[in-house]
Amino acid sequence: MQPPPIPPGLAERLTALAARPDPRRLDRDPLGLVRGAKDRETAALLGALLAFGNARSIRRSLAAALAGVADGAPLAGRFRHRWIEGRDVDRLLGRVAEARDRFGSLEDLFLAGDEGDLGLALDRFSSTLRGPRPSRGLRFLLPRPADGSACKRPLLFLRWVVRAGEADLGLWRRVDPARLVVPLDTHVHRIAYWLGLTGRRTPSWRTALEVTESLRAIDPEDPVRFDFALAHMGILGDCPRRPVAVKCAPCPLRRWCRAWRGPRAP
Repeated sequence: MQPPPIPPGLAERLTALAARPDPRRLDRDPLGLVRGAKDRETAALLGALLAFGNARSIRRSLAAALAGVADGAPLAGRFRHRWIEGRDVDRLLGRVAEARDRFGSLEDLFLAGDEGDLGLALDRFSSTLRGPRPSRGLRFLLPRPADGSACKRPLLFLRWVVRAGEADLGLWRRVDPARLVVPLDTHVHRIAYWLGLTGRRTPSWRTALEVTESLRAIDPEDPVRFDFALAHMGILGDCPRRPVAVKCAPCPLRRWCRAWRGPRAP
C-alpha cells in the first residue's frame, strides 16, 4: 500500500509532538488504571476492549471491572458498560483463562497464530478469545480485520503490551513494535485525514493500514509512537471536530491541517 506523501515539515512536527510530555494524558486515559493492576496483561485487555464512549465513563467502567476481577466474583448482573454486560466480561475472562492454560500467556496465544501478517495474527487471536458461538457483546469487543473493522480496541491492546514507555506497558517482548498498526479511533482518524495521512473518509482496516504506512515513513521502527499524542489532542479537546479559532490558532499542526484551510472532515 502506497501512503500519501508526507508534506515537508510535518514529520519533524509530529516527532516533536509525540516526544512532548503532557501530564493531562494519563489522567484521562484508561492506561492510568491498568498500570496499577496486579495482572496488568488482563487489565490491559479489559481496558483496551472497553475503550469506547467518553473517557470518563471508560475509566469508571474499567475501575468497576477490575474491582470485580480482584474479588473473584462473577460480574453478571452487577456490571454494565453501555451495551456490554457483566456476562460478556465473564465469558471473556473465562476464555482468557482457557487460553493461558493452553498456551501459557496471551502473548503465546498471539504468537501461535502469527505467520508474519499482523492482521491475520490478530484475526486468529480475536477468534480464539471469542470462542465458538460468541455473544453479540464478545463479537463487538473482539472485532477482526477479516471483517473489515479498523479493530481500534484490539490494536490499542497490542500497542500497550508491545511498546514500552510513558504511554505503554512493554509487557510483551517477542513482537516487534515496527509491525504494529495504529489504533484508529475517531480522533486519530479525523486528525490523520486532516493532515493528509489518509485520503479515506471511512474508518476501516485499510484506513488503519494507510495511516500506519504514512507514519511508518516517518519512523519505520515504531510507527504507532504518534498515536497517544494524536488521540489525546481529540480527547482533551485541543482538536475540535470543526475548526474553532481559539482552539486551532495555537495548534502545532495547524500549518498542515486541511480543515483549517477549508475542506470538511470525514
